[in-house]
Amino acid sequence: MTQSSLTLSERIENVLTAACLGDALGAPPEAMYPGDIPAVFGGRITRFFAPPPMAPFSIGSVPGSLTDDATQMLAMAEIVIESKGQPTLADAARGLIRWADDPRGFGRFAGPTTQAAILRLKAGEDPSVVATPALYSASMGTTNGAAMRAPVAGCIRPGDIEGAVDVAAILSAPTHNTQIAWSGAGAVAAAIGAGLARDGSISMADAAMAGAEAGEKLAASRGRFAAGPSVIRRLELALAIAEHFEGDADGAMEELGAVIGAGLPMAEAVPVAVGLAVAAAGDPWAVIVAAANAGNDCDTVALFAGSIAAAWTDAIGAPDDLIAEMKLVNGLDLGATASDLVAACGLKG
Repeated sequence: MTQSSLTLSERIENVLTAACLGDALGAPPEAMYPGDIPAVFGGRITRFFAPPPMAPFSIGSVPGSLTDDATQMLAMAEIVIESKGQPTLADAARGLIRWADDPRGFGRFAGPTTQAAILRLKAGEDPSVVATPALYSASMGTTNGAAMRAPVAGCIRPGDIEGAVDVAAILSAPTHNTQIAWSGAGAVAAAIGAGLARDGSISMADAAMAGAEAGEKLAASRGRFAAGPSVIRRLELALAIAEHFEGDADGAMEELGAVIGAGLPMAEAVPVAVGLAVAAAGDPWAVIVAAANAGNDCDTVALFAGSIAAAWTDAIGAPDDLIAEMKLVNGLDLGATASDLVAACGLKG
């Protein structure tokens, strides 16, 4: 592990940039069978495309546009800045309601759990009860929306696994309050926080596992338990696959997708993203491209994996013109967002 030559603000900017790149690159092929992608896009996706006619969510979007994944993440960054790094459940709910007014996110892309919860939040329901369904549900609160907000939690708690998981749970709670959601969000937040600290005390894999375990434990006291696969057990499997495919992002993604899946459930997207990031930790761009070409919920997996990988290295590796295009299309100033996070939260480094 090498010490970073960048300031913390610059490292956070890289995390946010990689997350947005993954979301934008993976949006057009979302929900596709990976074997169909080369024929539809004329080969492997390594640049931004207009969504194809059969695209279920991003159809009509300008190439390089963000989806609900990155726009939720950036909405939570705004809330964290406003709350000076100490967001509450009410802050998270306020941020989601504000985000819901953005046509790039809620109206076009919002997932089933997030959409249902935000409608209730906008109707004035108490944020502390919205995420708990009236009837047993195996899908409410077990999808990957919670982890879309988790990169911000990792960014503002570098080197503090429990702190990162706690913030990830708070940002998740208005829509996702289960052990599955918090375990997945915790894994992402902890892996990013440890990568940003990069102090040699823990590996990417161990940080993600510790975050997953802390998230599940937190649900026992502040959340609820729902039926579904264990994120921790799936993460163990993903890390075993990653070890076998060390240095091979494409091979790792193909195996992870075939064995675990890369869909909407938290127990698929996060373990696969962590496994992919671990397999090719030194090359965020390779991770992003591999995930974007995997089909299914590929924009989400690419956001998770790219942001984790970027926390552990100083170079994203993506073409500069692609990053510039994404920022222009979406009106982003990620450097300013990163600086504001550092200043608002009183971070040093």
